[in-house]
Amino acid sequence: MKLQQLQVFIAVARESSLRSAARSLNLAQPSVTRIIQELEADLGVELFNRSVRGVDLTVYGLALQTRATQILEDLQRTRDELVQIKGSMLGRVSFGANSSIAFTLLPATIKRFREKAPDAELVLTEVNFRQSMNRLRDGTLDLIASHMLPGPIDEGVLRSIPLLSSDFVVMARQGHPLANARTLAELLDAQWLSPIATDPQHVSNLTRAYHRAGLPLPQRVTHYSSFAIALGLVSATDMLGWFSRPLAARIAHYGLQEIHVDMPVMALQMSVIIRKHHLLTPVARYFLECLQVSAHDVAKGLP
Repeated sequence: MKLQQLQVFIAVARESSLRSAARSLNLAQPSVTRIIQELEADLGVELFNRSVRGVDLTVYGLALQTRATQILEDLQRTRDELVQIKGSMLGRVSFGANSSIAFTLLPATIKRFREKAPDAELVLTEVNFRQSMNRLRDGTLDLIASHMLPGPIDEGVLRSIPLLSSDFVVMARQGHPLANARTLAELLDAQWLSPIATDPQHVSNLTRAYHRAGLPLPQRVTHYSSFAIALGLVSATDMLGWFSRPLAARIAHYGLQEIHVDMPVMALQMSVIIRKHHLLTPVARYFLECLQVSAHDVAKGLP
């Protein structure tokens, strides 16, 4: 396999079209076709199914796509690291975070990071923990930070670095009719918000809390897919939502207040996930250090 072959393969896989891939690479379509055929001959498998509608990956192509993306991303990181060894904090850091991290740790992290690496390229993505795993494995993300979900990560490929442990609180709009409730039983008939489950093993905070309290589950539940939806609904309706305590403190100025419910502490670990045997570039390692300092400050109650 040659580098150009992998670059052309990834372009064809992304575009699902030889013609579109050729245009994006500024190559003639016959050249793209020839390169793909040479790569298939070298590997002894068909990488694409061809039809009048274009091309799509075979099972062999899907396997190669992950590896090829990782190789190309690692090659770019190698170039970045050589530049950084010279003393220049350049290159790219691709970081994925959930909404809690984005609101609580990311602002201070970016401020600290930019003091030393003002010209580095930062690519920031709001992610769902499980959905981001493939992007971490194939190298399109350097690291992600999120609440750890129940169940182990793929420890043969990935490793976690603890950041911060946080409990969750119930939040409502200011003046909510149930603001003085002190038990989950008093909130049983409330309108609740709960995130859409993206993993079969995922158990929502709402379900965990009511199970622990030995109560039936609330029936008036609206499921949401993004933090923006949850924030908009909790701040402007009588719906209730669960937020990590650091996040709740950050969003209180949107007209929200905590309902101080007496219940067992429900804590989840905020962690960074990286590839186990992947060496972060110096600029990516520095970003991780900045993130860890921010987590330490939040844990100590510092702004």
